[in-house]
Amino acid sequence: MYKKRTPKHLSIWKSVRRKAPRVPDITCPAIDEVIGRLDELNTKGKKMSTAQVRTLTKKMEKLRSANERLRDCGQYWHDACKEVIEKIYKKKINKW
Repeated sequence: MYKKRTPKHLSIWKSVRRKAPRVPDITCPAIDEVIGRLDELNTKGKKMSTAQVRTLTKKMEKLRSANERLRDCGQYWHDACKEVIEKIYKKKINKW
């Protein structure tokens, strides 16, 4: 029996996809939670305790790192797509 060949575009896609960084989880619920806590404290006229400040700071730092990973992921895909397009374009030029 012979091995079925994968179409060229699928093998290129798999190689690009394999190197891709993991996309972070959706951050909107965490942002909503922080805003909700701040609104709650504001409407009740309370001051934030040290523990509350630490909790919100931790949450915001997690959001910062998730956004950083998201930017890195976007940059990866931009560069990977550009590289694939350049390879395809060069092959077409060489055929002419």
